[in-house]
Amino acid sequence: MKMSSDLPLTIRKTVRSLFNRPIVWIPGIFAGCIASLVIWLEFTGGLFLAGKIAMLAVIAFPFFLSILNYHLETDEKNLKMLLTIAQRGYFPIILPFILLSGFVAVLVILLSIPLSIMGYGNDTYALTGLMLGICIPALLLSIYIDNIAVCERTKIFETLRRCLELVTGKFFTAIWFFIISGIVTFIVTFFGAFLWGAMLTDKFISFTEMNLTMQQEVLSGYTLADWQNLIGPEGTIVTALVFGFVTFLLVPFLFTFKYECYQDATNEIWIVAGEFD
Repeated sequence: MKMSSDLPLTIRKTVRSLFNRPIVWIPGIFAGCIASLVIWLEFTGGLFLAGKIAMLAVIAFPFFLSILNYHLETDEKNLKMLLTIAQRGYFPIILPFILLSGFVAVLVILLSIPLSIMGYGNDTYALTGLMLGICIPALLLSIYIDNIAVCERTKIFETLRRCLELVTGKFFTAIWFFIISGIVTFIVTFFGAFLWGAMLTDKFISFTEMNLTMQQEVLSGYTLADWQNLIGPEGTIVTALVFGFVTFLLVPFLFTFKYECYQDATNEIWIVAGEFD
């Protein structure tokens, strides 16, 4: 058996879905609105409330993942049916993540004990390396959890087993997902930063007389209060809107692309050696 990936086809399917299926933008609308609200609250002194809203949004987000995955799988457009699926798919998505997060936390604690014994308990680099060494594989091996839970209706442990099977079966599909996602995130974020700077040009006139090194030194020392004073109330609104717009663009692409990578990972091409009648 040979497993092959078709990255160009996967990207084309993603773009086609983004243009032809408005429902896939629902998670982006939700995430973009929350992102704008959180940024606005942080700049206006509502840090506590911003944190609570962000946490509640993360908890609610699996509802929208259920809708997106089911719609991409079946092309279902009925609102009542999609809301039913959102409720039905919530716990099958979130429980494997909770179980995996608990396993990662236990593993970090267990592996940090030998580091402490060897005298590296307070070594930032050693602890960072430990965290990356555990979290990156866990993230890689769990990227299809929501797709499997919704599309294959699996139980908790079967979801994790199936996810591991798909990632290891088509490893480069998972790697390409992260590479392409990183490239698109950089491009969209750069566009957002350019848009933000263009809309707030008048706020940064005083920096035009500085060279790049001086600008970096000054801005790197800015606190949240300094940024509030620099951009003002209008700039705060612009910042929140631009941040929300970037989030609105990224979320549908990332999760639609991930669904198409999942579909690619489930496709098997069998090549049998020998003669055919």
